[in-house]
Amino acid sequence: MIGLNNKYAVVPILFPVDNAGTVTSDVINMKNYNQAEIYLMTAAAMTKTAALTMHQGVSVSSCATSLTFTLAYQTGFMLKYDGASSATPAAAGETATGASTAVGTVYEDRNGALVLYDWNSTAFVDNEVLTFSGGKTAVVDGIRYNEDIMVPFAVTSSTFNITQVLDVNKVYMIPVNSSMLDDGMTCIELNLADCDSPTLLAAWAILSEPRYSGTPMPTAIY
Repeated sequence: MIGLNNKYAVVPILFPVDNAGTVTSDVINMKNYNQAEIYLMTAAAMTKTAALTMHQGVSVSSCATSLTFTLAYQTGFMLKYDGASSATPAAAGETATGASTAVGTVYEDRNGALVLYDWNSTAFVDNEVLTFSGGKTAVVDGIRYNEDIMVPFAVTSSTFNITQVLDVNKVYMIPVNSSMLDDGMTCIELNLADCDSPTLLAAWAILSEPRYSGTPMPTAIY
């Protein structure tokens, strides 16, 4: 069975456009759905860091209350290595830096393969020295792969930054469950602080766990 219009609905909330200032997505109403995955795609790095937050509210015209969230996902990749100076895996949160100045943050070290995110867009080079912030060294084996994986990361104070240099051709996802919303609130929107210069962005929501069956599925745009 095709999932679209049966198991989930896809709703555009920000069509591709250059944004030079603050960004506010369309408001979606979750009253007919239990789960929403909010996606943001960036096509070019900004000239300054912009904070991403989520709002909740009771209607399209009243959606300005901060939405608390502690988890998000971002585009990551994997990188193989060998010749490690230690068999102890690097800790989550360490950085791995190549001799070419490529840098990524470690989500998981699988002893020979890294899952990385927060990449600075500089290419890792085969056979270059890889230095971990925890002190371990290794040698890069090949180049990046699995470049479409989505890596979870913890969010502090319900916000994270879309960052200079790091955010070229990248996707973020914020999962929102209806249980996260305050009583009486069903609407949510994505907000991005001042982007400073034109930055191509697009955003959409994937809504699932519908409260009512039927095709087409109930709209979420009001």
